[in-house]
Amino acid sequence: MLDGKVSDMNRRSQQYLMSEPRVEEHVDPALRGRESYHDPVSQEYPFWVPKMEESTLSLVLGEIHSEAYETMTQDLIEKEDSALEMGALNDSNNPAVGREVIENRANQPESQNLMLIRQAVKRIKELPQDSLDACSSDLRHQEMLFIADLSKVKPSLVGKEKSNVIRICVASVFALPSLETLQWEKNSRAIVKDWYNQTMDGLKTMLKAFLLENPNTAELQNLLDHLVPWMRSEKFHERLRAVDTSLYLLKAAVDHPEFCMSPEFPKLGVLIGLLALRTGDYVQEIGPQAMESLSFLYTLMRCQKEHKNNSMAIKAELHQSYKECLGTYEPTRACENICTIIKELGQFLTPDQMTDLLLVAVENLREHREEISEASRAILNAILKNFKHSLKTKVPEIVGRLHSQLSTISHPHKWQEVMMALCLLAHDFLEEVTTGLLNCQLPLDRNAVGMWRALAEMEVKRDIYHLLDMLLKKLQERPRVTGKAASILPIAAANALFEVLCLTKCQDAVTRIFPRLLMALLVQVHYCSGLSLPHRNDFTPTWWVIRTVKLLLLKTGHVCELAVVELNGGWELLASPEEHYRGVGQLARTMLHHGCSELWKILYLLVPFLERGDECHRLTALAFFVELLQMPQAKRLPQEYSVIRLTKGLTDLDPVVRALCVRGLIIMANWTGKEIAIPVPAMINSLHGLDGRLVVEALADIETILSGLDEASFPGCITDPLQQLFDDNRESVRCAAISLFGSILKKVKKSQRLIKEEEILNSFIPLLLHLQEGNPDMAEKCKKALDECSRLMNWKLPKQVGSRKAWHNHQEDVDKICHYLVKKHEKNIQRFLLQSQIYLKSAEPCLRTAAATFIGFLVVHMDKRMTEEDLNSISNALDALMHDPEASVCVFAAQAHDRVLAVRWKLKYGLVQQGCKVDRNPMDKRGWYPSPQSLPAPCSASSRLLEGLRLWKAVARK
Repeated sequence: MLDGKVSDMNRRSQQYLMSEPRVEEHVDPALRGRESYHDPVSQEYPFWVPKMEESTLSLVLGEIHSEAYETMTQDLIEKEDSALEMGALNDSNNPAVGREVIENRANQPESQNLMLIRQAVKRIKELPQDSLDACSSDLRHQEMLFIADLSKVKPSLVGKEKSNVIRICVASVFALPSLETLQWEKNSRAIVKDWYNQTMDGLKTMLKAFLLENPNTAELQNLLDHLVPWMRSEKFHERLRAVDTSLYLLKAAVDHPEFCMSPEFPKLGVLIGLLALRTGDYVQEIGPQAMESLSFLYTLMRCQKEHKNNSMAIKAELHQSYKECLGTYEPTRACENICTIIKELGQFLTPDQMTDLLLVAVENLREHREEISEASRAILNAILKNFKHSLKTKVPEIVGRLHSQLSTISHPHKWQEVMMALCLLAHDFLEEVTTGLLNCQLPLDRNAVGMWRALAEMEVKRDIYHLLDMLLKKLQERPRVTGKAASILPIAAANALFEVLCLTKCQDAVTRIFPRLLMALLVQVHYCSGLSLPHRNDFTPTWWVIRTVKLLLLKTGHVCELAVVELNGGWELLASPEEHYRGVGQLARTMLHHGCSELWKILYLLVPFLERGDECHRLTALAFFVELLQMPQAKRLPQEYSVIRLTKGLTDLDPVVRALCVRGLIIMANWTGKEIAIPVPAMINSLHGLDGRLVVEALADIETILSGLDEASFPGCITDPLQQLFDDNRESVRCAAISLFGSILKKVKKSQRLIKEEEILNSFIPLLLHLQEGNPDMAEKCKKALDECSRLMNWKLPKQVGSRKAWHNHQEDVDKICHYLVKKHEKNIQRFLLQSQIYLKSAEPCLRTAAATFIGFLVVHMDKRMTEEDLNSISNALDALMHDPEASVCVFAAQAHDRVLAVRWKLKYGLVQQGCKVDRNPMDKRGWYPSPQSLPAPCSASSRLLEGLRLWKAVARK
């Protein structure tokens, strides 16, 4: 039998050589240069010539059946290898070459098969695809049969090589013009049809050979994957060829006695979907073939489930009965056929496969051919009616695919088809659809906006409250842009709410949950303040959330509040991380001023809000809550939710929380009375470390509390914390604290003795020095406070104490003040000296200057009371101050230093006796320092002043 085939091949080869041009020779590299070598293989098989043309070889081998070809090839290889080994071993001149030849021949079958297949594919690829004739048809047919036979030779063709072979061969056949076009071009229907059938037969035989080499679902899927793009083609003849070939392969799988239908068939849903769509194709030949293909596929799936261990003969017997389950194909009832197909085949699909099937339907909703759109709707309805339970976890992915589909649709009618599919999904899976839409990229594009509005329109007809409630739950979460728990769904929910609020029909539902929506959005603004999405510099989450707040106010009738907050810059405050609570407070006050009817609901909503959430949540809620304490309804709150809660907040680590609690207690002073007396000292203490503006606001309103109190002990509890604020770094805070201190002293009567003398003495020097700040408002408040101190202490202060003249120009005033203090209040003079020394390190240059000047004159008047240790300490402090970067500070520190040295030298030389004052120059009416003639030369005033200036200049140069 083999000899007969060989002779037949020789005959066909000669015919082929006469009709085809010769191509480049192929010579085995191992045989080059061995012209004298006689191959025993060629002697036994005369047709096997190493220099035979590749086209001839392909035709020869293409005529041999696989079994004969494989037997012959193995025989040839063995004999050829033996000859090569003998030649290599006899090559004594170069043993290494001999070993290399033997090693190379070990892989010769694989490399030779692959080379031959590549050459065949190359020839197929070079054939024209716009026409068909006898030569090209015969060559395609022969080359594909040749590839089919070579595929049976081990090792098999696999991987990318195999995929490339199938792709090129399928494209070479399917891309040909339609049969009618080919017949019209050749003007011969019968002959062209024979050519066409011969070409299709070659492709089918090749694909079947690949399938039977590995009869399992993986191989079947691999082959069908190459047909899927052609099933989607706009050209009817390409769809027809793809469906026809699919039918051929599926039938071959059913007929194969050992076909393995394994559970792994990932793209089964895609295949079912495309074939189901083709049953409604307008081309009459395609529908029946698609239906027949589905029946074979159904048989495979049923047998895999019900008859796993039975032979294929049982499959063949059952195929007809299984086919009847799918019904009879009716071109006019395509949708009914599709519903039956999906119902029967869908029970064998996994959730992933069912999702693929649904996505095929979704993707084809945009088809301009009405029959395809109608078939897609039928598939979609059948799935949602019978198998929606298996889609639950896949809905977000489906929604994402719907969104991507919209970008490719330009026709409004097709756009509405996709929206209909979205609504059908949302009818049963509202939460999953919402999650899928929230995953759309921010900011929302036109398609995402349309999907949200379509969803809202659908929900309005049912109950939009459910959709709003889902968005509210997402809004109550905190967004995170980094880490494992990164999620921006809350920001997306705010954007989605904006689109939902654009509908006029949702106003009633929005009003019902307005308090919760408003507070959730305000907290979300706080979360987003300062937050930026990675790689999205064009998107600012804070302002996108704020625009939703604005629309919410507009939709609920708060137009005036919206305008007032806009006018006062409240939205900018709300967007600032540092000023957010101020924006919240401004919004709350504005709504309160305009009589918002929902505020009482917000008030009672905030009571539990203050007990949960993180710091942003609590801070936003507290800022709104303290403003609502002005409402009459707030008086009904139990004390544990008002006074006690805010009092506890005075010790919070967050200074803003402490400030808000102070404000809340101040507001409650108007209607609670004595209950506020207890936390007043704690309120003052809590102001330390607060923002200057907060302190000023709090101190300005503290008097409101004090005016309503009649407890005899309250001033003494407040003055000490206030005195600590006298030296705050912020001028506004110092001014407010001194003003409140003076107001407190003014309310106290001398006979009550409510303030201890110690507290007044501790405030005297700070008030005296702060007069020199140069701020008229500060000077006025200090003067009033000093007047009240003198009233309570029964002091008659010299008029220079309240003078607003600057000490650097009127040092005689300082001299008189110091003289008065030493003379009238000798027992407190040491306290005054120590207090003034503290201000030598003040951050304000004016206070350092005033303190140095005051100390210089006070030491002069204290002469006999000064010790060497005290003078050394003061001298060192002033000496350090002479290096101050401020010129005025250096000058006055040098002057004060001279006065201290003068007292030291007089004590040293006995110029000062016990009970006597320092001798003063009668001519020195200004009393700056003792006479230069009474001091040693090195300590003269002029030399010390020049030394101070020299030091100051040296520091300035540095």
